[in-house]
Amino acid sequence: MVMAAAFMPWSLAADEKITISEQVDAVMNQAARLGVPVLAVASTDSCREAPTLKRQLAGNPALQPLVSRFAVVELRMSGDDKWEWKRWQDRFDTHRRNTPQVFVIRADGRMMYGNDPPADLAGFLREQLDRSGQPIAARQAGQFENQLEAASRLQAEGDLAGAVGAVMPAVRMPSFARPVVQSIAFRAAVAEGLLERIRQAAGPAGEEDVSATDRLARVEEVVAASEQFVATLPEVARAANKQLADFNRDAVGKETVRQAQLLHRAAVATRRSPDRGHALYRQIIAVHPDSPAADLAAKRLGGVAGGSP
Repeated sequence: MVMAAAFMPWSLAADEKITISEQVDAVMNQAARLGVPVLAVASTDSCREAPTLKRQLAGNPALQPLVSRFAVVELRMSGDDKWEWKRWQDRFDTHRRNTPQVFVIRADGRMMYGNDPPADLAGFLREQLDRSGQPIAARQAGQFENQLEAASRLQAEGDLAGAVGAVMPAVRMPSFARPVVQSIAFRAAVAEGLLERIRQAAGPAGEEDVSATDRLARVEEVVAASEQFVATLPEVARAANKQLADFNRDAVGKETVRQAQLLHRAAVATRRSPDRGHALYRQIIAVHPDSPAADLAAKRLGGVAGGSP
């Protein structure tokens, strides 16, 4: 059967937290999308050190290959624009009054540095870049966003294996870009839900109010998890195999697993060929009459022509 779970559809909505300013937000949102760290310099209008620091960052040829890999933001701690600084302080929970100050914000929003300007600017910038992950191109960001949207549709249709598979290219990227972070979170949420369903499949000790067909359907989900997520969610596949081993310890559990495997095989065949799925469900009914597997097979036959059990 198709692994299905009650997960909330994934949202691609942009971050709508408190803004700093239209200009700063635009720079930071684009940087977050592409996995580029933000380098911010904050100073008062009367600061004597700030102009020298800014000239170095903007004009020192030795620093340009490093600075160009950041999204650079300037913040005024005084004057008409000091409200930007106040919002920056609130967002990153920083309340130092020194001037100038240097900040590095990773693409996922984590503040990596917030302090006085370092003495060795080149070494500092290299270190921060090493800790900031790999940036991605705009085209790649668009591909990952499209894959997330596809994953959300597959999730809504109950095809969790397909949904997780859709986000795996982004998950494997060593980046803190927004679509990568969202893909990692999507995969983690699906894994958490599946692990919970595997735990529930065993049922609490003495559980008597679950029908035989419902129990078989739970075991079928465990069978599906053991086969569908070996490459994409290995922790889920391991948990499913462990649970199947527990089921197989007695004759009743072993027979339940066997029937669940037959149903899962028919469900997979149905998605590829309704006629083949129809034949396998008929075979289950013929070989295992008056069984929970036959009951489930009969219920699903009506939907085979439409391509789903």
